[in-house]
Amino acid sequence: MEHILTYGTFAALGIVAAFVCALLLCFRLRQNWVRQIPMMILSLLGLVVGAKLFGMISYEAYLKQMGITDITFRRLFDGSGIVFYGGLLGYFGMLALLFWKLLPKKRLGWDIIAVSTPLFHAIARIGCYFGHEMVDGELVWQPCCYGIRMDNAFCAHFWDSRLPTQLIESTFNFVLFGILLWLILSNQKEERRGNLIGLYLIAYPLFRFVIEFFRGDEVRGGYGIFSFSQVVSLVILFGVALFLLLRYKGFLKPAPPDPYDPEVDKYDLFAKPEPDGEADE
Repeated sequence: MEHILTYGTFAALGIVAAFVCALLLCFRLRQNWVRQIPMMILSLLGLVVGAKLFGMISYEAYLKQMGITDITFRRLFDGSGIVFYGGLLGYFGMLALLFWKLLPKKRLGWDIIAVSTPLFHAIARIGCYFGHEMVDGELVWQPCCYGIRMDNAFCAHFWDSRLPTQLIESTFNFVLFGILLWLILSNQKEERRGNLIGLYLIAYPLFRFVIEFFRGDEVRGGYGIFSFSQVVSLVILFGVALFLLLRYKGFLKPAPPDPYDPEVDKYDLFAKPEPDGEADE
């Protein structure tokens, strides 16, 4: 059996789209793309490691729920898939380290990340739904739709009468991308830079917490009445709330404004050369 990696293909398309979006925003908002884009590429390593690590953790929770005790590293590695939250946190973690040391305009850099991330996720989720594989030389369509089964006219159009949670999540991410893109282009005051990443880390976990009730993805495991992704959503929301509270109480100082970066002019591919001034007579 030869598998056609539909999810991997759409994930790759999502990465390309996110990087093109980030590059165009760097040009439009005068960000140092020669630094930002390579840092985003390097941080993909954190994405891959984090996604697999969280996949192993969630699969371990599933095995324990099933009463399976002979859990080994090889079994976890081979049996687990990848988890978006792990990739997100691994990606953001590496970006934080690189931005801290190497990126002059950190606040703008995070705004660009906030906009490009849901674009990647929206496209990748389409691939997560549309799954194809070759069976005895014949292409068979078996959409990967983890939604719960519902007997209604809407769900009857989807695989096994399941609620298409993957497509719903993709739609949400496209809408979130549009909102964040509008905000980053319309609010260009320096004091407002750096807030979009917080907005993303509130909006997506809230949505993911709700959609998990309809996802029906038992293999990811969970803790008590909550799925693994719902627990991660709550942790992220708690972390953002704690950060905002400490900022409001004055225990954390606001990030300094982005400094002027002279290298932006050096690497501006669309800058028009200044005309030579006429000689004084």
